[in-house]
Amino acid sequence: MDRLILMRHGKAEQHAASGGDFERALAPRGQNDAALMGKVLAQAGLSPDLALVSAARRTRETWDAAAPAFPKAR
Repeated sequence: MDRLILMRHGKAEQHAASGGDFERALAPRGQNDAALMGKVLAQAGLSPDLALVSAARRTRETWDAAAPAFPKAR
């Protein structure tokens, strides 16, 4: 059965140096939570085949932290 997994970005910093929302980085807590969530999903057998990730900095950083748990994802 096909399955869609929706994952929100991790906890982000309050403000970006540029002042723009699009460039807000993950907070350390967000980095840790994203890595942990990747491991939890993988252990539950929920590993994506394909990841579609926004270009916003915090979403890219969330995927970068979670991705090691999903070596087959493209």
